[in-house]
Amino acid sequence: MHEHHAPAPAPIGITADGQPIYPYTPAPAPPPGLACQHAHAPAPVRTGRPVPEVVKWLAIGGGASIFLLTVAVAAVAVAIGAVAVTVCVLVLRSLWQQMQEQAEKD
Repeated sequence: MHEHHAPAPAPIGITADGQPIYPYTPAPAPPPGLACQHAHAPAPVRTGRPVPEVVKWLAIGGGASIFLLTVAVAAVAVAIGAVAVTVCVLVLRSLWQQMQEQAEKD
């Protein structure tokens, strides 16, 4: 027997090498009941507890956050210490210069 096919659509243009260009016609979707022929496993039942993988990544993220906050606080402490040492050195230098000038006058 001969199968009946829908007639081919008319070309909408021609390529540079002379081949016809046809419009896009998507294939019809299969009916919903016939889309899948194999048996599916039942969906897993959620117990309300997070997946261990999620817990692991939350722990890693929390640990990294605490570590980075510690590094930031330490950096601020180092910066404050550097400013304090600089001020101290400048004050002592000024005092030393005043003592030298006073010693030269005497």
